[in-house]
Amino acid sequence: MKRDAIITKWNSMSPRKRDDWVAEKVMGLELSDNMLAAYPKYRLPDYPDYFRDVPNYSTDIAAAWDVIQKMKDKGFSFTLGEASEKSGSVILGEANLGDQMCNFHIVTKNIFIHVFKETMPEAICLAALIAQGEGIEEYGRLHSKQKS
Repeated sequence: MKRDAIITKWNSMSPRKRDDWVAEKVMGLELSDNMLAAYPKYRLPDYPDYFRDVPNYSTDIAAAWDVIQKMKDKGFSFTLGEASEKSGSVILGEANLGDQMCNFHIVTKNIFIHVFKETMPEAICLAALIAQGEGIEEYGRLHSKQKS
């Protein structure tokens, strides 16, 4: 799935559905089939009969920080910031003044993913999903093997 399709899907979803998507695609968690949409749960990897609530990745900065750590484990560096009046993104109309920005990048692979959203957790999660959608997960697996 490419950037525009990911953004369109993201914009059509509730925060809890976004959290489910991040849990599966970025964090690699297995969601339970027997859950209520308002209370998504994931299966504990070491205990398949036990479940935990899916964190509020898209609304809670502490949970979003886990997304950053996962992306770092996949070989990404990151930058967080805020769109200012001198920002090229604001001047070009790509972002609104005060929007939160997340960049994930792997310089050696010439990969740069950036996202502007109203809140930092949203920016982090959407940038991570876009990175996954661009086939970056393959690089992450290779990078992890090289570290071992």
